[in-house]
Amino acid sequence: MIPSRALKFPKLKAPSGSTLFYLAVAVFASAPAWIVRHPPLEDLPFHVSAIRVIHDFNDPTLHFADDYELNVFHTSYVGYYLAGSLLAYFVGAYKANIALMSLYLGGTPLALRELLKALKKDERLCLFAVPLGVNVMFLYGLLPFVIGFPIMFLAMAYVVRDIERPTRNTGIAVAVLGVILFYAHVLPFFLFGVAYIAFFPWTHPHKWVRAALPGVPSALLAVWWARGSDAGHAAGHGGFTEIFKSPPLDQSFSQILQWSTNVFSDQSDEKWLLLQVIAAIIAIGLSQGERDTSSALSRRFWVLPIVCIAGFVGLADHLGDVWLLAQRFPIPGLLCAIPLIRMPRDAVRGAIATGAILVVCAGSVINTCKHFIRFELEEVGDFDDAIAAIEPGKRTCGLIYDKGSSIVPNAPFLHFVSYVQAEKGGLVMFSYAGFPHWPFDYKPGHYPPPGRPARLRWEWTPEQTPFREIYPYYDYVLERGNGFRPPMGYHEIFHRDRWRVWKRD
Repeated sequence: MIPSRALKFPKLKAPSGSTLFYLAVAVFASAPAWIVRHPPLEDLPFHVSAIRVIHDFNDPTLHFADDYELNVFHTSYVGYYLAGSLLAYFVGAYKANIALMSLYLGGTPLALRELLKALKKDERLCLFAVPLGVNVMFLYGLLPFVIGFPIMFLAMAYVVRDIERPTRNTGIAVAVLGVILFYAHVLPFFLFGVAYIAFFPWTHPHKWVRAALPGVPSALLAVWWARGSDAGHAAGHGGFTEIFKSPPLDQSFSQILQWSTNVFSDQSDEKWLLLQVIAAIIAIGLSQGERDTSSALSRRFWVLPIVCIAGFVGLADHLGDVWLLAQRFPIPGLLCAIPLIRMPRDAVRGAIATGAILVVCAGSVINTCKHFIRFELEEVGDFDDAIAAIEPGKRTCGLIYDKGSSIVPNAPFLHFVSYVQAEKGGLVMFSYAGFPHWPFDYKPGHYPPPGRPARLRWEWTPEQTPFREIYPYYDYVLERGNGFRPPMGYHEIFHRDRWRVWKRD
């Protein structure tokens, strides 16, 4: 008879005080994602509606399947929407998107902390990522792009660990994170590839095969994207000869803040950026004379910010259908420069440097939340009541004449009609449906009038949309501003603040 033994479970370690502190910082850093219902992110409504379409595609009350067809793996951005659809089972599409935004804002400093620990750098440096979380690319709503940052830093951390002390777990982590990062966004994936090459043990040939194996799955995906995907073909046919047509150097220099940290129309963002630079100088200055204990691999990390600088000043603004190409490099360049900063090891000098960056973290996040709250209260107005006036599952045309804001320099209302689709289903215009990078398309023969993809800059110029393309196809017209004058066929059912809703007779 075999004696019975009590089943033993592995002991779970309680998180350290340091870990709890950084988790608290991450939660605080995520506040701009959930502080208001409608943050002023330009493409945010697109992402919420895309998650809703994918998650509830076959819901007969929403009528998505009437006009659309899913083509989820049509784009390498699919990771954002699949993750959102999974979360939507628990919290719905809108809150799923909030969770993903919070994962970016709070996860970036946490993932950078893991990289710093792997490089044997001071983990307090990750605090410098918090003020950079709300940046121009985030404000444009390029969420599949920015959510690649925390995945990228975490993947880099495991590359360092796998090269220095290879184990089965570190190898699997590199392989899995590389694939996840590829399906988040190509550009952070590219920077991960640069780091992989920089960290690779080139001077130890006997380690090459083992060090390269975890990168094979993501490398194969990169080859597929370049040679076999629609997006890769579009980029290739867009002409790699065009990719190096960069603007003059003085123009690039003058636009650095415009494409990195200029997120508000006032001067508050510049003030906190200046204070962050001062905090970095304080940290570097107080650490002079101390011995550097970082890993030898950390000496190779300078390649990352250099590549980002080269991408910003040396590339064009688009590659095929991918716009804002060069403009995407400043923010990852700033984030990748953080590990090059030094923090003083002395307790007193370290406390001074840590206190300085903590003040900047707190001030920048509070400043962002104040601006987002002002936007919600002063400019969004009664938008939710306007949506409530629209029946579920209908076709809605968004004519956004008043797109801008006095609080942020972008056009935050440009795509607000997609909130109608996220809340009520149906078909909306303007939409990215049919574009090469989008996870769903119109069914053949189901394109809205005039029966083909929308003209270039349709959403920017609603005054140029002929009435015959609106009536009688759309059941509702959502208007912001004062430019829609229907000669027939529609009557106004809602008018408050800057919003109007027209219903087809």
